[in-house]
Amino acid sequence: MDQRSLYFRIGSAILGGLAGLLALLVWIGSDTFRRRGIMMETYFGETVQGLEVGAQVKFRGVTIGAVRQISVAAAEYPQAVGETLATDPSLRLVVVRFELIRERVAGSDGRDFREMVDAGLRMRMASQGITGIVYLEADFVDPARFQALRPRWEPAYPYIPSVPSTLTQFQTAAEQLMARLNDVDVGGLVQRTDALVTALTEAVSSGEGYRLLVEAADAAAELRTTMHRIAPALEATAAEAGAATKALREIMEGREMRAIVTNTAAATAELRTALARLPATLATADQAVRRIDALAGDVDRDLGPILRDLRAMADNLRALTEQMRRYPSQVLFGQPPPGGPAEEPRP
Repeated sequence: MDQRSLYFRIGSAILGGLAGLLALLVWIGSDTFRRRGIMMETYFGETVQGLEVGAQVKFRGVTIGAVRQISVAAAEYPQAVGETLATDPSLRLVVVRFELIRERVAGSDGRDFREMVDAGLRMRMASQGITGIVYLEADFVDPARFQALRPRWEPAYPYIPSVPSTLTQFQTAAEQLMARLNDVDVGGLVQRTDALVTALTEAVSSGEGYRLLVEAADAAAELRTTMHRIAPALEATAAEAGAATKALREIMEGREMRAIVTNTAAATAELRTALARLPATLATADQAVRRIDALAGDVDRDLGPILRDLRAMADNLRALTEQMRRYPSQVLFGQPPPGGPAEEPRP
């Protein structure tokens, strides 16, 4: 009886666990169906090794979706392409379809995504840290540098163009560099370098180059001799300059210089005071000049008639003097001069 009850309890526990697991699966499934996201797709012209279904889709580090399907264009759109993989590059593209979480994206329809694609929205593959887990990364790039690929078919879902991954860009740059290095004529470059070294050696050992080196050595020797010869004079000049500087410092720091500086400061203060008084002095002088000008005008008005009277008096005196010189008796006795009447004095 005890054994049967034990089996019953064990069976009940197992059935309860299965029921709980089934409920959990139903809840997860219903939540998944309830939160149906936005299906998008992109195309890669490079290998997608490491990218798996379920990989995260991120925008600048924020998870916004997950990869749902990875396929090739020849299998997804066979009706749009009528050639083979060897002649049609579009058949070699890899189709990656991913689902975006509605609550974490700004756009909800094809028009919004087309505007973002025109602004430079692109998809690229990136690896996460040192683990090397590959995921899809959405980001905005220069649309002029990374132009959008226009597929020859109508995409089944809204389409976001892709750009090469960082590793692919490095590989492409390295391949281009190697191709350019392969085009370089290394043998000819070595020969030209060897010829240049030979020409330089000949020019230094003989000819014009050798003569220039000899002249440069002679000039250096003469310069060294001249420097040895004028070194004592330079030392003496430096000593005199030091003594002069010391004497100048003593003069500048002496009592007389301090007195000069003090007197200069006092004179500057007095000059500043005089300059401050100068406007009043100029105003007084201007008033005095105006008074003198007015006085001169008055004197000129009074002096004019006097000068005219003096001029008339001088003319009369000149006429009287001339009459006395010619007829003195008329002036002394009042008699007329002989031969006719005396001339009347001019007014």
